[in-house]
Amino acid sequence: MAASSLREQYEQIAAMANPRRRGLAFEDLVGDLFVASHFEVRKNAGAARPRQTDLLAARAGDTYPIECKWRSDRADIDDVDSLRSRLRRTSGAIGLLVSISGFSGTAISDVADHRHQPILLLSGDEISALARRPDDLVHLLWRKQQALQVEGRALVDEPAQLKRARPRRPLPASGSRFVLPSRPAAPILAFEGGFDGFTFAHDVVDVDWVVAQGSGVTLDVEVPARQERDVLDLIDKLADLGWASPDARWSLQQARTNWHGFGVAAFAAELVRWRARAESPDAHHSEEFCYVDNCDGGLYTLTSTISAHEYRRATQTHLSFQLQGVPLDTGPLLQLCRSIGVHGGIYFRSLTDRSRRLINLPNWMTAPVEPVALVVTPGADISAGMNFVTGIVIPNPLRQPQWRQSEEWEAAGLRQLEPAEYLVCDLGEHHRHDQGSYSYRLRRIEVAKTSSGTVFVPCARWDWNQDRMEDVAPDDDQETNASERCLFRLVPPI
Repeated sequence: MAASSLREQYEQIAAMANPRRRGLAFEDLVGDLFVASHFEVRKNAGAARPRQTDLLAARAGDTYPIECKWRSDRADIDDVDSLRSRLRRTSGAIGLLVSISGFSGTAISDVADHRHQPILLLSGDEISALARRPDDLVHLLWRKQQALQVEGRALVDEPAQLKRARPRRPLPASGSRFVLPSRPAAPILAFEGGFDGFTFAHDVVDVDWVVAQGSGVTLDVEVPARQERDVLDLIDKLADLGWASPDARWSLQQARTNWHGFGVAAFAAELVRWRARAESPDAHHSEEFCYVDNCDGGLYTLTSTISAHEYRRATQTHLSFQLQGVPLDTGPLLQLCRSIGVHGGIYFRSLTDRSRRLINLPNWMTAPVEPVALVVTPGADISAGMNFVTGIVIPNPLRQPQWRQSEEWEAAGLRQLEPAEYLVCDLGEHHRHDQGSYSYRLRRIEVAKTSSGTVFVPCARWDWNQDRMEDVAPDDDQETNASERCLFRLVPPI
């Protein structure tokens, strides 16, 4: 049933003067809400014989005996006890008490204290909201059930609760930093680019690197995110699973400028600083991002388009997993999908090709190059206290006319990278961040494509310059010619 019809139905019921007719019409409305969410609904069901319930709704193994109350006073503990007596005669069911005037405090407390006989409470404000957005019903019931059975809380007036700002837990922060001569190190770097739907990465899981034959699988989820805060909620849920990590890489993209950074903490902090990005020259009315991280058995990308104004409306938010195969335990993935409001239409699909592609570059493109910035990462374990160069930032050789005229131009599939002013490259072998003299060469570019984003890993290698011992590698206290050529800017940490 269309949402407009349900809204009209609700308004007509509210205008009725006859209490009996209004009560029966209210039962019809609640039943229509469940039918709109693909439940099988029966009126005056005898599942709790010898007593009947107003409605019985069932879908995919979930059964809800429903009692509906449209009266001026709040539903109280007697109403809860009456429904609970019916539940004792109904195996495996979850009770649902719907009250247009809400619930007394004792009724709410009693429901929370007896979660072994679960009863969910649905208020008039929630019914009014569902009449406008009936697709929210399944997720609302799931949230209420989770709160009751896991946390011992009886949620009421859920739409109002969702609007309240919730304190967010600290997210894992990366120790990696962009280091330019005579500038403070920072986790974020901005330079020229466009809306190109990609990000650079350091090390992402290769789902094809397994003993068994065959390709991996993908799981694509269209996230029902409506605003920026929904995206941040999703990041929190990924962090709870251990899938939002310090190793994440991401890019935020405006019309002429891209911001690249390390770690989920920096991403969440930078996402809300949209005003500073919107003030950039030729800023667009929206911005995009591409976030990549590893998960159990694979990797995923998170992409979205968010309006660059105070409403921060989110559209086209996609979560795309690439996994080694279909996991035996799909519980974490299913829990994640349900927690963000996705309760159906979730499928694994076999990948038809290898997850990652290796592109070897022509010889002229692998000549020694002077980096304009270093990626410096603190050591761990036995190397704690030392800093290592784990990557470099170099001018993008794909922007040179020589590349466009080469035979490799069309075959390589790297056109998506061309607008980027610089490449953030990974060093397969790290070296200490010290006063030594090093030379660097770009060797190849690895590409991993998900359904919604592209991940590039430009791979470089280094050599020790024995003939230039008098030179000093760029660090935080020295100027070099590279810094004079550098046109991008560092974004200071929050």
